Amino acid sequence: MLAALRGAAHTTRKSFRAFSSTTSLANATKKDAESFRLLRNMVNAAAQNSQSATFIQNPNSQYRSFEYNTFITPDRLKYNNVLKTERRHLTRPKVGPSKREARKADPFYQLNIDPLDMALNPFVLNNYVSDMGKIYGRNVTNLTMKNQRRLGKAIRRAKMMGVIPVLSKRNILQNGVSNYRG
Repeated sequence: MLAALRGAAHTTRKSFRAFSSTTSLANATKKDAESFRLLRNMVNAAAQNSQSATFIQNPNSQYRSFEYNTFITPDRLKYNNVLKTERRHLTRPKVGPSKREARKADPFYQLNIDPLDMALNPFVLNNYVSDMGKIYGRNVTNLTMKNQRRLGKAIRRAKMMGVIPVLSKRNILQNGVSNYRG
């Protein structure tokens, strides 16, 4: 709206003086009245154009666009707040990886090993148990659904057989030497 007024501002400065409160209307000429009417028409036209204008966002821009008819705080105008940045997820996702991602990351799937065969191997099972003895979920282990189920079954079997502790995670390697007595 203001861009339309810039051109008219230079030509109508004298007409503003004629209609200001400090000068009398008797000093106003016909030319001043005409330029004032022209300015009023330009302001009305710019106001109508701004109301009917559609806001087009540029998805390729590196800057965040401002929404039409919204309040903007001064902090929003800082350079770091105007840049588009990817938000980092501070927490792990609640669900596990997709089938394709799990197959790439699952060592049991890649080596064609059944996790149930590892029930007597505490070295392998310890990597999938927390310090409190809880079995990690798929979002942490990145295993396929089938291997996660079978690994959970193997860990529960190992706990029942006494191969690994039930309520804690045994530190198997201390100072590079195994303290496993099996």
